[in-house]
Amino acid sequence: MATQWTAGTTAGQVLTAATLNTIGAAWVDYTPTLTQSATISKTITNARYCQIQKTVFVQVYLIATGAGTAGNIVKIGLPIAARAANSSTTGIAQLYDASTNVLYVASAYLDSTTACAFLYQTGNPFGVSPAITIAASDQLQMNLTYEVA
Repeated sequence: MATQWTAGTTAGQVLTAATLNTIGAAWVDYTPTLTQSATISKTITNARYCQIQKTVFVQVYLIATGAGTAGNIVKIGLPIAARAANSSTTGIAQLYDASTNVLYVASAYLDSTTACAFLYQTGNPFGVSPAITIAASDQLQMNLTYEVA
């Protein structure tokens, strides 16, 4: 798990260039959940995060191998619990519907402290409007930044 950067420093210590070059934590792989009312099986191409202080950066690219439930919100699990759920934009996502060959771009937001969802241009969560069912070969990519507890 990625951890907060301290580089072993103490209060009042002079920071050298060598110490500053160690800023940040290494990117860590994780296994996100993918749900649309029910858990959807998937192939994870990339799912990584890093944490600097209380800020988490997430990158996910996955391909569905199962199907969700029509008319329900599509959600992806977070690697670390968020400080609070909120509907403000915290990232961006691309959702490719393989059956119609349509690419949707949506804003990512924290649906809960453990999952994000996507707000489409209709003003509704993706999966509700448009009422799309995630199915095999559909692709989801996102970049997300949020605050942890």
